[in-house]
Amino acid sequence: MTEVAALSAGDIEELVYAKLEGYKNQSVLEQYAMFMGKAQILEFGLKGLLSRMYDVPSESMKKWTLGKTKNELRDKGLRPDFIAYLESIVNYRNDMAHEFLLNNTITQSMTNFSECKLYGDLFRAIYELEQIIILYDWCEENNGWQ
Repeated sequence: MTEVAALSAGDIEELVYAKLEGYKNQSVLEQYAMFMGKAQILEFGLKGLLSRMYDVPSESMKKWTLGKTKNELRDKGLRPDFIAYLESIVNYRNDMAHEFLLNNTITQSMTNFSECKLYGDLFRAIYELEQIIILYDWCEENNGWQ
């Protein structure tokens, strides 16, 4: 039996900080686009997981949202800790898709907040998304889905 590589909180933090380097020197809109694109790629990967592990036909998932995909994975019994993290990502993705750009445009037109204040939500969303991508990759590599 081969030993599975452990992934500690410190390992995850180190890997996330390395991934955050890719966001440096990017405008807020570029960071937003990177977040949304990576969230979409995660969604596709999770749909692939449903297809591989649970024989859910790909065609039936075509119009599923990230939230619907998360619910199906939860209902199929995927590891609860991953589902809990994924719930947070679904919330961030929905906020970014439906509120972030509008709220920031309105806020900037009314007052002159610092970028740090305005884009804290985006940074937190990016940080958590990068964490779950690391966890997803680890689970894929180590068959750690159960």
